[in-house]
Amino acid sequence: MESTIHMTEGGTVHGELIVDERGRTSLAKVRTHDYDRYTVEEFADGTLVLTPAITISPVELAALRNPSLMAAVAEAKTGGDRSALQRWPEPGSSEELDSAE
Repeated sequence: MESTIHMTEGGTVHGELIVDERGRTSLAKVRTHDYDRYTVEEFADGTLVLTPAITISPVELAALRNPSLMAAVAEAKTGGDRSALQRWPEPGSSEELDSAE
C-alpha cells in the first residue's frame, strides 16, 4: 500500500499515511523539518497530533529553575563583571594536585 502525500501552496503537507500490521508508519514523506523527537497526543476520534519536542537532562532543568544561576548566565552574556570567574585547573596540573590534598 502506498501513502498519498500532497504539499499545498501554503507549504502545509496533507495526505494519507498507511500504518503497517505492527502499527508503524514513516514520517519521512511528510516531515519538512529535522526534528527527531515528538510528543504525541491522541484524541477520542483517533486524531494524532505530533508536536516537536526537545528533551533536556535533569541537570539542565535544575539549572533553568535556579534563578541565581540564570542571572549569572544573563550577566555573563552581556559582558558583565568577570573578575570573580575562575578557570578549572588543567587535568594533571600542579593546581589540580594541590586542590586534591
